[in-house]
Amino acid sequence: MKSQSSNVFSISLLVTGLACGAALSGCSKGDREETKATVKDSYAESKAATAKAWADVKDHTWEKRSDFTAGVKAATSKLDADVSQLRADYSEAKASASRKSAMAELKDSEANYKEKLNAVGNATAATWDSAKKDVTLAWDRLEASYYKARSD
Repeated sequence: MKSQSSNVFSISLLVTGLACGAALSGCSKGDREETKATVKDSYAESKAATAKAWADVKDHTWEKRSDFTAGVKAATSKLDADVSQLRADYSEAKASASRKSAMAELKDSEANYKEKLNAVGNATAATWDSAKKDVTLAWDRLEASYYKARSD
């Protein structure tokens, strides 16, 4: 996972990028391009960190279920914030049909993921591997639907 100071740095770069975009005359084209590249790099790093976090926890055994739960909650918290921002920026009235479809899929995959996450919390030693696999597959679907909705 990224450190908190790294997350703060990424957020500050994003804010700087947004400020440059909002005040076009205040930032040169070079500054805007540099900020855009930095934000893009931060996004890629964040995506890679989330993937690594999932890779680190998906093989946890029943005995390590508390570590699994903590790792999943951290990744979920980050994606929840990203999804909230995506929804805040979304306007159904202005959305294309494909964007509406992507947002509907995101909503459906998010509900499915939360259901599987609740089930893994109720898993027994006998059902652990199956429940863990289900939540991991639901995460993959949720993450894919988020990136699709974000790109549409």
